[in-house]
Amino acid sequence: MKLDFDYVVIGSGFGGSVMSCRLVEKGYNVCLLERGRQWKMHEFPRRPHEIQDNMFWDPEDGKYGLMEFRDTPDSDVMTLTASGLGGGSLIYANVLYRMPEELFAGWPGGFTRNKLEPYYDKVISMMEARPYPYNSDPYYTDTPKTTAMKNAAQQMQQNPASLTPAEFQLPPLAVRFEGEFPGQQSLNSHGAVQSKCNKCGECDLGCNIHAKNTLDLNYIFRARNLKNSTGTLDLRTQAEVSKIEQVGDHYKITFHVPQFPSQEIVLTAGKVIVSAGSVGSTSLLLKMKQKGLLPKLNNWLGQKWCGNGDLLGMVLNTKDNHDPTNGPVITSAIKYSMKNYPDGFPHGMYLEDAGFPIGMAWYLSGKVPQITGITGVLSLVCKTLKKYACKILRIKYKSEINVGDDFAAALDRGTFTRKAMVLLGMGRDRSDGVVSLRDDGQTVINWDIKTSDLHFDRMREEMKKVAENLDGTFMDNPLTHLDKVIAVHPLGGCPMGDSADSGLVSPRGEVYGYEGLYVVDGSILPTSTGTNPSLTIAAVAEFIADQIPAKPSIMAASNLSDTQKNQ
Repeated sequence: MKLDFDYVVIGSGFGGSVMSCRLVEKGYNVCLLERGRQWKMHEFPRRPHEIQDNMFWDPEDGKYGLMEFRDTPDSDVMTLTASGLGGGSLIYANVLYRMPEELFAGWPGGFTRNKLEPYYDKVISMMEARPYPYNSDPYYTDTPKTTAMKNAAQQMQQNPASLTPAEFQLPPLAVRFEGEFPGQQSLNSHGAVQSKCNKCGECDLGCNIHAKNTLDLNYIFRARNLKNSTGTLDLRTQAEVSKIEQVGDHYKITFHVPQFPSQEIVLTAGKVIVSAGSVGSTSLLLKMKQKGLLPKLNNWLGQKWCGNGDLLGMVLNTKDNHDPTNGPVITSAIKYSMKNYPDGFPHGMYLEDAGFPIGMAWYLSGKVPQITGITGVLSLVCKTLKKYACKILRIKYKSEINVGDDFAAALDRGTFTRKAMVLLGMGRDRSDGVVSLRDDGQTVINWDIKTSDLHFDRMREEMKKVAENLDGTFMDNPLTHLDKVIAVHPLGGCPMGDSADSGLVSPRGEVYGYEGLYVVDGSILPTSTGTNPSLTIAAVAEFIADQIPAKPSIMAASNLSDTQKNQ
């Protein structure tokens, strides 16, 4: 039987993009399915009606946008994930951090920092990441929030639980800083058009000028444009998978356009790679097991879930202006090496500055009344009425002709947003969450914050220190008072293990009991990473791809070429 493809890859995030690219390079015919759309330059929603119509993913209510918010009522967590070509790279904050060596303790398959190092290097090279040029480019030096974080780290008193002093760092960012002026366009190393970062702070809403090195502009772009490979990439967006079935020695994949769920399309492939993210991959496989389509999926499915210790905090009313709208969302970090949990589970964490878009500042300025703006408006109104009254009563007096200053005074000065600092913390929480299906088929995450209290307590303590150093007031995320955190880095659900007794998939990503069925994304990581997980997810994908041999026809052609050269 002739199959449609050698591989079908489901999802285009940090797992699926890497696998698609490397498999095409190895000569395989690959079909990449992404449930969301492709977002081209200047297509991300910005106007109010666009935000309402195209920002959120909620097919049941007719929304097919960029990001999906999920909230399990009985759980302590909400999750935020992406929808679109490039997956999470479309809305993450660009940080590509390597996982500290000590946090690999307990990982299966002999995974260590040293083992992943060459694969970390490959991802950094492909995504052209480098630290924020705060020390080298005057344009980027002018970001007060970076300076504030640096000063706070230097003045911070060491936490008694810290093994070493807190360390200020400029992490590698997948952002394009090359160019003579903000917004200048040029080609990246793969040939895609990108722009120089203009510090607009819109990274987490999708970068409309493509200054962000998203996966559709490197790994996927390369796979679509390889000229010296017999492998091909068939890319299909707006393709949501509903079924994966094993049929003899191959697989049948059923998908549909989300807006038209009844119109199903069926593909066949020798192998399948599920890369829909922690929530997406786990949910899809749980449904396949429930429907009896993949009945041999073991009991590790849905286990070892965590939110990577994500915690959002705010510092308000600081002494100086920190302009969180000025710069990429994240520019700097403070690294903490911490004492273990009481049972020996390694702990570590990172605290990063987190800005927001200029449009958000205008929105907040309108929602939070400020005296200067109100008095300016009243003054402008009074002066205008006075002029009108004098005109009607024919009273002549010399008034100011140029009234630009009066109009400027009527505008909100944005003090509330300028004197603020957003803090994003992450670290080692416990991977003890469980993903399951509710009676109505909805995916729910059951996770209790209490087992990770040590991490969150330490993180809040450090956030408060930053607030003190900035002469500001710390404000916790209001949701935490309801025992809720927002996980923007969900991990686990399809954990890898050295055998079927300890995981759903092998250290090479193959599902136990199903030859040719792989899971390659954040769902297979057996623990939280302690820092931003994107680079580790991609590096693990690079490792797994490296274990797959080239297509036999490619290997034969290569061997023939070598023989001819030697004759």
